[in-house]
Amino acid sequence: MTTALSVRDLTLRYGRRLVLGNVSFDLGAGQSLGVLGSNGAGKTTLLRSLIGCLSPTTGEIRINGLLPRDALRRTAVAYFAGEATLPGFARAAQWGALGAGDVITVDRRPLRALSRGTRQLVGLRTALGRHPLGLVILDEPWEGLDADAARWLTATLEAKRDRGAAIVVSSHRVDDLAGLCDAYLILLPHQAVLMAAHEITQDGPVAAAQLAAVLEDLAGASPHASRRLRESNRHNGALA
Repeated sequence: MTTALSVRDLTLRYGRRLVLGNVSFDLGAGQSLGVLGSNGAGKTTLLRSLIGCLSPTTGEIRINGLLPRDALRRTAVAYFAGEATLPGFARAAQWGALGAGDVITVDRRPLRALSRGTRQLVGLRTALGRHPLGLVILDEPWEGLDADAARWLTATLEAKRDRGAAIVVSSHRVDDLAGLCDAYLILLPHQAVLMAAHEITQDGPVAAAQLAAVLEDLAGASPHASRRLRESNRHNGALA
């Protein structure tokens, strides 16, 4: 399997504050990784690092073997992070046409004039409208979506994955990620724990209750116990 995204011993600090420490994983084409953590756990920092917006303090990131900024010129990458990636002054219809050129919306109002959910959906449909995509990176994409739009997003991510795209998607809610991902990167204070879906359950897709139980167990474990689990996952061939 082709490795689409490789992260090795990634550490990132803001001044003296450690935000991410020793994060490592490999993600193949046609695989999906869910990044799960509370608000402030470092999800946005990690995803911004993956596309080259932030430089790691130590460690390395490779997209198809290249540094992120070099890879973006050669690999079709979709990145969306909600309001941070939507210019409020842009007109919705014109912004929507930036994807594959398809009509996303005929609304000519500025994006800032739309409801939050509508802005989010326009942004997602634009980002995911390109074909083909080699790598999809989405930061909290379910935020603000109604039930129908949330189902559309999950189905679209599954379709992109099945067509060979590597997907990294973050959320602070287990219900968003459960059953969608091949592996889960759980961000805890000053550490990250990687678990393959088959390590959580071997009876079909991971259920939200099962993922919540894992999160609760890790949150209550000592740092040394969580570190031993992470190292065990690496030796067992989990996506690390």
